[in-house]
Amino acid sequence: MRRRALPLLLLLALLALPARGPARAQSPDQVEAFVYGINATIPGAVIGTFAPPSVDTLYLLADLTSILSPRRTLVYYWPITNEYRAAWSQLNEQVEGTLEVVRGGQVVATVAQTDYTIHFSSGQTGARPQLYVGSEALEADAAFQAAQRGYRQAVQAYEEARARWLESAREAQARGETPSQSIAAPEPPPPLNLFSTGMNRGYPLSLPAGRYAVRTRLPDGSIAPESERDLIVFGARRSAVGYEVVPETRWTFPEQLNDLSDLILAEPGTVVYLKPQIVREYPDLAYQRLQDPQYAGDTSGAEWTWVGGERIDEGVLEVVRADQVIDRLALQPYFVRQTAGRELGYEILPYDPATPNLTPRVDFVGYRLELAPDRPAFAVRLRSPEQDIMVGSIRQIRVAPSVRLPLLLAAAVIPLALGAGILTWRRRQTGSAASSQLVA
Repeated sequence: MRRRALPLLLLLALLALPARGPARAQSPDQVEAFVYGINATIPGAVIGTFAPPSVDTLYLLADLTSILSPRRTLVYYWPITNEYRAAWSQLNEQVEGTLEVVRGGQVVATVAQTDYTIHFSSGQTGARPQLYVGSEALEADAAFQAAQRGYRQAVQAYEEARARWLESAREAQARGETPSQSIAAPEPPPPLNLFSTGMNRGYPLSLPAGRYAVRTRLPDGSIAPESERDLIVFGARRSAVGYEVVPETRWTFPEQLNDLSDLILAEPGTVVYLKPQIVREYPDLAYQRLQDPQYAGDTSGAEWTWVGGERIDEGVLEVVRADQVIDRLALQPYFVRQTAGRELGYEILPYDPATPNLTPRVDFVGYRLELAPDRPAFAVRLRSPEQDIMVGSIRQIRVAPSVRLPLLLAAAVIPLALGAGILTWRRRQTGSAASSQLVA
């Protein structure tokens, strides 16, 4: 016993010894480098990322204004995600100069740095990110500052009015009076649903599709080291209408119906809400690297991907069966209300501006589609206000018949039972034959 306990005692003694120095996690090596901050505009959004020196090719969408911002920062390799990251909080230095766009060995454009800002809202019905450049950026920033001041003034006025209301209520109560029900409590101002990235500077680029190169020329006339990169500007092969499918039973988990071959498969009695949007088909590799310049996935370049874009806020959804329109649905706003009780739940109600207490806000806008068992197969399509069927808006709907659990269990058990019966019968036959031989 003593021999077995001795190694354990030695280990505990070593662990109890004080460390000679503080224990520190190994920090990655950081190197100062030239990088391009990128705000890539896509339909209905702006994607923010950056290109470290390891990225030799940048990707942007054609005919849309994006921003390249030359910076000096500290770059380090992060092995967990197999990518380079930037320590912006330690170094974020703007590099002055001009951007040269080269094609076929010739400088085709020289771009000066200019002011820009990005504004956006929160929520499903909020405004999507919007890029403002030059004088429009200055105007948008001034409007945002004015909105902030107005909101602060409204909050201050509300707090003062509420303080006066509470004081009057306390005075009435002290006199033994009941506060008048006609004096309503002041209403707080609606929250300011507008956000801004602030004013920044960078190179605005809007180019037709093609292959280019870019480089930053410093004020002294030299080319900034590590600033020369290839640039691929690409566009969509085709566009169509896609749908965001919002199931009524789990509205926080919508599904995208972007591909033209996608269909909806659901059980009878299911209610879904369809939110139409414009979708575009881009080369998959280029679009992945637009979102993440360090993307190292499939590089074959043969695949295409459908990408959702701007919302469609008009038109009529037609329900079609056997080439006949059997229903027409109007686009409606909806409000989601939390239900009372111990279990967390909600209900989706049509938004009614006349009842602000019952439906105080619009959570989403869409077409309500109920999948009935008497319509197992049909299609939907979107008709524009000009009465044209929008290209690529047809999607197939399939209502699968509900199957009861006992039937599923029976379907699984019956083959097993038959197999067991056959094995038992064969064993009995084999045993009977052996017994006959022994008797003989």
